[in-house]
Amino acid sequence: MNIHPRAPSFLKIITSRLRSSRRGAAAVEFALLAPIVLAVLAGVANYGMAMIEKMELESAARAGAQMAANDRTATTTIQNAVINANDLSLTAADITLTESCWCADVSATATCGSTCADGDSAQYFMTVSVSTTFDYLFGFDYLVGASATLTGSAKVRTQ
Repeated sequence: MNIHPRAPSFLKIITSRLRSSRRGAAAVEFALLAPIVLAVLAGVANYGMAMIEKMELESAARAGAQMAANDRTATTTIQNAVINANDLSLTAADITLTESCWCADVSATATCGSTCADGDSAQYFMTVSVSTTFDYLFGFDYLVGASATLTGSAKVRTQ
């Protein structure tokens, strides 16, 4: 005994209408893809901001290298040139100055003040390295951490 004899046919009609209906499909697709697209855009923005800051670090290191080319012993002046080169809020602790000497054949480092195999004096070089912590614009802590260390460096022959 069937109380609702038309119930199965009614369900068939409703389900066939739902299967053939395209209304709302775009909204569902957008809801599924929007988080993925936003995550990719946030990653691109983070990467772009990090590259801009890295270029600023390299620019600051080049400013310090230019000062070192004039006077390699004026470490405070070199550090101030790096700090004042841009607005990254750098401190002297973020800057590393490394002096090295090389012979003309550059096969290996030489002792500063020594004479090379070809009879010339070893040439002085100064490497200016700058590092800072970059905090990501959008949080991807679970993927790459909350921050990254960026470095920039420049090497120049000094006198």
